[in-house]
Amino acid sequence: MTKPQPHLHAMHRMLPMLALVAAVAWPSRPASAQVLVEQAPPIFPNPKKFARGFFAQGEIGTMLFVGRTSKYANPGVHVGARLGYDILRWLAVQGHVSATMMDATLPPPTIGQSFQTYIYAAEARLSLQLRRVQLFAQAGAGLGQLSSNVLDRVQITSGNLLTLAVVAGGGVDLHTLNRHFSLGIGADYAWLQNFSSTHSISVDLYLKYTQ
Repeated sequence: MTKPQPHLHAMHRMLPMLALVAAVAWPSRPASAQVLVEQAPPIFPNPKKFARGFFAQGEIGTMLFVGRTSKYANPGVHVGARLGYDILRWLAVQGHVSATMMDATLPPPTIGQSFQTYIYAAEARLSLQLRRVQLFAQAGAGLGQLSSNVLDRVQITSGNLLTLAVVAGGGVDLHTLNRHFSLGIGADYAWLQNFSSTHSISVDLYLKYTQ
């Protein structure tokens, strides 16, 4: 029988040691970890991504009469709502309903009287979008109504509690970072024909939601 060569036996004994040295010396590839970071919303959102279509708007402010009627009615709290639809990016149609609670200031002996002024109108709205800010103008016509004939005594209404109302106004709209909501301030003028051609001005803050 042939005896194993001494040098082969020595190599077999060194193989495990060589494997260990190679494993330690071989450069390992670092593991890469994927980090997902949610991007913060832009400071100035893209106006093209703002919601368009059906919208609802609630408003609160004050209204006052201008001219002769202002002698017999104090400014009052004004609330209103608008429902509409954006036909184009710059054109919308809307319905507007508003109510104002006012105290009458009539000559003695009539004291402590109050009444409400209602306006129901159909309007068109034009707008210009400048990033988050929108400038708008609106106008329309409809019906004006008083809840009481308390102004008959000073020949403002003369038995008429309903009248033609012509309205116009404008304001500034500021869009939030939510694509559906915006805030704004608006002013409206109204001409009430049968109430001795009474004029009124209202100023309101509003919140608008677009579907």
